[in-house]
Amino acid sequence: MSFRLPRPARMIFGLGLAAVGFPAMAAPDPGLQAFLESTVAQVRARNHLPAVAAVVQIDGRIVAETAQGLRANGFAEKVTTGDLWHIGSDTKAMTATMIARLVERGLLRFDETMGEAFPDWAATMDPAMRKVTIVQLLSHTAGLLPVTDDKDLDSVMAIAGPASGGWQVQRANVARAFLSRPPATAVGHFAYSNLGYIIAGAIAEAHTGKPWEQLVAEEVFAPLGMMHSGFGNPALPHAHDQPWGHKPVRGRLVAIDPGSPGSDNPPLIGPAGMISLPLHDWLLFAQDQLDGVHGRGRLLKPETYARLHTVVVAPYALGWGVKPGADGKPDLLTHSGSNGYWLADIRIMPRHDIITLLVTNAGNDAANKAIVEIGKPLRDRLKPFD
Repeated sequence: MSFRLPRPARMIFGLGLAAVGFPAMAAPDPGLQAFLESTVAQVRARNHLPAVAAVVQIDGRIVAETAQGLRANGFAEKVTTGDLWHIGSDTKAMTATMIARLVERGLLRFDETMGEAFPDWAATMDPAMRKVTIVQLLSHTAGLLPVTDDKDLDSVMAIAGPASGGWQVQRANVARAFLSRPPATAVGHFAYSNLGYIIAGAIAEAHTGKPWEQLVAEEVFAPLGMMHSGFGNPALPHAHDQPWGHKPVRGRLVAIDPGSPGSDNPPLIGPAGMISLPLHDWLLFAQDQLDGVHGRGRLLKPETYARLHTVVVAPYALGWGVKPGADGKPDLLTHSGSNGYWLADIRIMPRHDIITLLVTNAGNDAANKAIVEIGKPLRDRLKPFD
């Protein structure tokens, strides 16, 4: 997504999070650590990026990690391995997992239709959209408008109503409006849509009375001990306590003050892409998804992880891009995320118990190129599919 509209300062829910702790640091692999540091340094310099961070975890232990560059171009503060990063659409896997927790509790069903989810206005829905299910929302097969650029967002914001009404009200307004329209794409066919996740978030809110932000904090962050995870820009306005996003201006990347209008997506987009966190917190979530493939995850039953990780229409499952193995279990769970000013990439290889996370505080073409130029040689070195 590349939305550029005003939003309030970053928000973190204080929930007395469980002290699960960060992933263990293994005795580092000196060769892999040196390779990662060198590759990140060369690629960052070649692509003129403000900062890049990367971490590799194998068998539940961090074996290599690095953070290089500046929190904000034009300022002196350097990034650290404990800094927070905006992960954009990589949020979707956490939204899907939160909804799966509600399904296990009996508050939702994966096959629940839009007519059942919003009975008070089911009669006003388009007949085809009334039959769309939560699984179809989460797998981008619901026939919805993609909402992946500024023009699409303008129409969504016009429908959502004023922010003063609250994000829950905005999400409900968006759901009601778009479910009343005929499908924009063929229902059952894959068409990536952030709108599907906004509506899924609205369903969770309607069934629980809690905002999506609180639900994710309670259902995902707290039980996994993700104590430093939150929403929106990771840095405080006008401060260099965390990295800033960057936008291209006349051929160079310019830091965007988190307090400035347009520094992030509007909060109603949250379920589709608004989480920010340190890489060690992200590893806690990634490791739980990996463990879920092996039947030992903390958050969900094995059969529910399998539902999340099973392809609906290639290449997408529920919140994940998936490369399935011969036995149907995933060889790879992956996703990339960006709000236009950041870029994040996650790769989970369950058969080899490998996780790689790559992030940068820029979202331009050079950032996308850098993720490839770091990720491919890193995976070649790890040889996860040999």
